[in-house]
Amino acid sequence: MDIVRATLTKSALTLAIGLGALLPVALASSADASVLAVTPVYSSGGCVINHSADGPVAGGSQCANVDLSGVHLAQSDFDGANLTNADLSAADVQASTFANATLTGADFTGARVVGADFTGAGILPATLEVSAATADGAPVNFTATPPKGLTMTGCSIAGEPVDSGAVFPLGQSGVVCSFASSRPNEVATALVMVTVSSPQTSAPPVPVFSAEPGSAAPSATASAAEGLSPATATLLVGGAGVIVLLGVVGLIIRGARGSRGAGGGGSGGSTGGSGRGRSRH
Repeated sequence: MDIVRATLTKSALTLAIGLGALLPVALASSADASVLAVTPVYSSGGCVINHSADGPVAGGSQCANVDLSGVHLAQSDFDGANLTNADLSAADVQASTFANATLTGADFTGARVVGADFTGAGILPATLEVSAATADGAPVNFTATPPKGLTMTGCSIAGEPVDSGAVFPLGQSGVVCSFASSRPNEVATALVMVTVSSPQTSAPPVPVFSAEPGSAAPSATASAAEGLSPATATLLVGGAGVIVLLGVVGLIIRGARGSRGAGGGGSGGSTGGSGRGRSRH
């Protein structure tokens, strides 16, 4: 029994030592994988740019006044980036995103921008809200301010061209505007969500008295009764009670008179009969 226990103890110690040796290797491998997963597409002098798949750099890429000309930055995440006065001429930023990026003074001359998304990058407002004066909609104005090297080629709604100042219907409409550099047949886009709210309407006045739908109109008598004041109604009820009381008193008096007449006739008959009986004697 002691031999078995000693064998098990030795095996357990061997297993623990083996696991202890493997643990640092596993942790190192995991750390290496994490580092590889967030390897930036560009990193130099504090300007760090991630791939779109990895999301933006925390706080946005700080690349103001950085020379990125000719750099391959395809599918990069510039969301929230500071690209003030950055030189992106001839750079490849295809399929990259620029949401909430600062592009003041940036140069995109000759840049490859095909498939890039400039929504919310200050070129056009990401959202527009307009109040309509009528139910026909309202005109909506939008003016693009693209950075150097980009020009707006047009806007559309579901493929139909639309210009600034056009009347938009009530509700939401997604306007897609296209931008191009000097490279032919390559365009970037920016989405503008336009919301036109309905005009303010006031509810019609509600009548004080109105019959419910489907119910019969009140009769003239009922209307007249409803229009009586409490004092008038009390007077009418009191008068009717007096009339009924007087009628009852009249009936009582008539009945009393009839009873007295009938009693007098009976007494006379009896007297006459007595007189006739006395004369026969």
